[in-house]
Amino acid sequence: MNGPTIATLGFLVIAIILMGFAAVVLWQILAGKIDLAELVSEPPAPGAAPGVVPKASLSRFQFLIFTFVVAGLFLLLSIESGGFVDIPNNVLGLLGISGGSYVVSKAVGQSKAQPSGGGE
Repeated sequence: MNGPTIATLGFLVIAIILMGFAAVVLWQILAGKIDLAELVSEPPAPGAAPGVVPKASLSRFQFLIFTFVVAGLFLLLSIESGGFVDIPNNVLGLLGISGGSYVVSKAVGQSKAQPSGGGE
């Protein structure tokens, strides 16, 4: 067996395994065992009224989409080249900014949820 044949077979095995995982997750979502209702929304603040609808979070959505785009492109470029490719520092910086915006939004949300103790 030559190198490209082994690479093709390896790709097929990995693709089948990933598609199997994807099928199991999709089945769990359709069966109602995995709830995606709050995937890109912030949970209600502690002590909020029971009927409060969670609001959408742009930072969560951006982090989710950007991570999938970068991972998909990395996988595609790695498959085309037949080996792992280097991720440019610019892309890593953008991933860091995206993740940082999510962390900052969580910190701001936590600070708003905690009452200040100086009013007594």
